[in-house]
Amino acid sequence: MKQHLRPLAHQAARAVCAFGARRFDAALGDVEGTQRATLARQLERYTGSAQARALGLRPGLSAEAFRGRLAEQSWGDVEELVRRQRAGEAQVLTGEACARYQPTSGSSSKVKWVPYTPGFLADLDAAVTPWVADLYRTVPGLRTGQHYWSLSWIPTELRADTPDNINDDTQLLSWEKRAAAALMAPVPRWVAYARSSEDSLFATLAFLLAARDLSLVSVWSPTFALNLFEGLELHRHELADTLVRGRWQRPGMPGAAPCCPDAAGILRRARGPVSPELMRALWPQLALVSAWDTSSSARWADRLRALAPHAHFQGKGLWATEGVVTIPYRGQHVLASRSHFYEFVDLQTERTHFAWELREGQEVRPLLTTGGGLLRYALRDRLRVGPALGTTPTLSFVGRMDDTDMVGEKLSPDAAERALRMLDSVGECAPVSLIPVPGGLDETRERPCYVALCEGKSNPDRDSARGQQLERSLREFFHYELARDLGQLAEARVVTTPNARALYQELGVLRGMVQGNIKVEPLSACMEGAAAEHLRQVARPGARGVESWT
Repeated sequence: MKQHLRPLAHQAARAVCAFGARRFDAALGDVEGTQRATLARQLERYTGSAQARALGLRPGLSAEAFRGRLAEQSWGDVEELVRRQRAGEAQVLTGEACARYQPTSGSSSKVKWVPYTPGFLADLDAAVTPWVADLYRTVPGLRTGQHYWSLSWIPTELRADTPDNINDDTQLLSWEKRAAAALMAPVPRWVAYARSSEDSLFATLAFLLAARDLSLVSVWSPTFALNLFEGLELHRHELADTLVRGRWQRPGMPGAAPCCPDAAGILRRARGPVSPELMRALWPQLALVSAWDTSSSARWADRLRALAPHAHFQGKGLWATEGVVTIPYRGQHVLASRSHFYEFVDLQTERTHFAWELREGQEVRPLLTTGGGLLRYALRDRLRVGPALGTTPTLSFVGRMDDTDMVGEKLSPDAAERALRMLDSVGECAPVSLIPVPGGLDETRERPCYVALCEGKSNPDRDSARGQQLERSLREFFHYELARDLGQLAEARVVTTPNARALYQELGVLRGMVQGNIKVEPLSACMEGAAAEHLRQVARPGARGVESWT
């Protein structure tokens, strides 16, 4: 029945999204008018809230008056308000009721529970609609087949205490889009809240294999997709047995298994690592793969692109748990001007600009005012302003301001400092810095990992124990634990050497930093190229440490 209704679902989705795209197109030519109207709409949503009373907010405030009245916010400014609202107090952040909170990592707290009110969901829908319409327009192969959207999962540890619908990202859509998405989705809802992330990955891959007409794979981190597809080799026989028998070969799965003997036969005939030929044989109608492809994700996006060359590839816009900034549209990453009210801080002058005041070439960081309760909320993302589409700016993601985010783990300097302090309590070593290594230290799989550089007597056995302590500390942070659960990061490592600070400076010079002007930071910049290779050599079993490199 679902298969017969799928063409109607595609037609309905295209029609609904086309309407939203027309409204977005009209807004492109008047970003100032659109943004002022968006601020007015957001201020109405705050009417009657404790936050509005405390800050003196009222409907009708101009953009200029709004900016002059409020300082920019961080999560620490709203954390207590969110706690009160989650505890049941009404109208704390906004005047709307809030039944959904989405978890993400924080620097001052291990988990931030971001409120998703009806108004905020409408903000997100205003960005999803034109994005999907543009996909249908530019990639005709998406007009048939099944669409896999992977938006957010919950780490294994949080699953028992988290409502099932927190993982159901179709709840971000309007009811008519949810109905259409359900008819096009190859993976059922229950997979997202299986008992562990490993079970979710396995079940996801089994259902995707059964979707012989799969036409879209949309993920956030490309490493998520790469690790998912690695399962074709790692679990080849178990997947084939599951698909032939239509029964799970592992206990505890809460839903029925898919059945697809054709895919099972292709798997059993395959040999060696996952290849483009295997991907094409399994999913011949795959028309589009979408994932992050900028900054530290670029190298992994290249691998994902090479794994499925028969499909188009699209890089994601900037979309955080707290809100959306840009969407891919007409070949550009365009400001989602109908979603939130945006301001941008120039990174050179520290002056704040409205969206209609941006100039091509500026590097900025965004402030978001959303329908969910965040006012002038600062995202720590570095963006470069590109040419306008109409009067609406385009923005390219350059990187995080201070956090590291190799695969979506979003570790902050504060998180790194706390992990290093815990490591320091183990004794016999002095932690220097936590270093993200996108290429990893494992020469066979090259998964990214974190390396704590410590000063003390080299002892590989003790470093192994310290590494376990570091791993436990880092796993206390939501997105790091999720990335580890999904196999996107290798286990954290500790490297202890007598002259660790000298090695730290040497690594800084290799990254292009100015010698003599290197501040020891708790969280280093990502290690690439010669610096990463240098660290790998020092971390090899039996290496003499920095002495052999000075």
